[in-house]
Amino acid sequence: MSPPLSSAASRGLDFSRTRAELLEARHLPGEFYTSPELFQREIDTIFMKEWICVGRVEQFPEVGDYRALRIANEPLLICKNQRGELRAFSNVCQHRGVEVIQGTGNTREFQCPYHAWVYDLDGALQGAPFRKDVRGYAWDTCRLPALRLETWAGYVFVNFDPDAQSLEDYLAADLVQEKTSFLRAEDTFVGDEYTFEVDCNWKFIPENLMDMYHVGVIHGSSFGAHFPVAKFPYQLTPNGYHAEYESLTMAPGGEWLFGKAMPWLEHKPKYFAFTVFIRPTFNLFARPDLLQPWFCHPVSPSRTRITILTQYPEEWFEQPAFDEKNRLIADFIRLVAEEDREMLLSLQNGVGSRAYRPGPTVKLERAIHHLLNTYLDRMFGEDTTTTEPLHG
Repeated sequence: MSPPLSSAASRGLDFSRTRAELLEARHLPGEFYTSPELFQREIDTIFMKEWICVGRVEQFPEVGDYRALRIANEPLLICKNQRGELRAFSNVCQHRGVEVIQGTGNTREFQCPYHAWVYDLDGALQGAPFRKDVRGYAWDTCRLPALRLETWAGYVFVNFDPDAQSLEDYLAADLVQEKTSFLRAEDTFVGDEYTFEVDCNWKFIPENLMDMYHVGVIHGSSFGAHFPVAKFPYQLTPNGYHAEYESLTMAPGGEWLFGKAMPWLEHKPKYFAFTVFIRPTFNLFARPDLLQPWFCHPVSPSRTRITILTQYPEEWFEQPAFDEKNRLIADFIRLVAEEDREMLLSLQNGVGSRAYRPGPTVKLERAIHHLLNTYLDRMFGEDTTTTEPLHG
């Protein structure tokens, strides 16, 4: 029997088998999905350094529209200011640290619910009760800490690192703009948003979304009924991949509910599908009649928040019975997500078992093998094969 995980962690973890060539490699040791120490390193090394997708520009149509969320317990606030610009801030009152607002909505200002400090839509402090009695505090420069926010193709990304490369360069490293421009995501709009949490490690979400091995098994009665996987055409890039392949569209029975393809994809075959993965957790899926990005944010080592958007061209919203058609597609993507949920919970439980031994990577897991190795590069440096001790 292998030693308890805490004992293995005290010596460091050997992931040299994951570094091997695809058909000789093994999946990551289970502790990579359960360790609080490794999770904290992921937050510091990946989520506080890389560009994270948080939504779409059309979700902020009016001045004062805002969304508050957390990424790895870091409170985040996005809003549209008086000049019509999207801004991002740490959602942390500069008095006691309370989140100044929660949820989504529209407001003229943000008032902390604890002591009523008020901030404008640019994050500047506008008022605080009893401030005149305080001496030696820089009231004039007090503001919510600003975070970097940039957009691509209508998607909103934030970065906690003020020194990070631009979003444009970040995406260009994996040819994202070049390979996806034909999808014209900027000309589509959100018809449905589905956000939910799953009790599994965040890495299992992108791994599952690029796992062609399971499609015919778990999704055989939904979209996997027509999904050739034997020679799935992954095109690997330094940190991700893209692929054009065959699949049913994401509606019951593979039906084209809107009757045709989006105008700019009319030349594509009936079973056209496309996907691109953008580190660390953004998977965009395209069909002739819709786009469906998935992105996730870590909550804890064993809990993750997932968001799935469904996007259509503007003319779809004017079709007769749009609401009914959109509801069918919304219900279908929830069904697909539910098909995966139990397996994700079982994965999380299994990698924590004393009986778990990392199994081999097969040819259908080429993208996962690539993902795991680029993850290890970012966490520990290229060619590293062991971690330092995780516990003191």
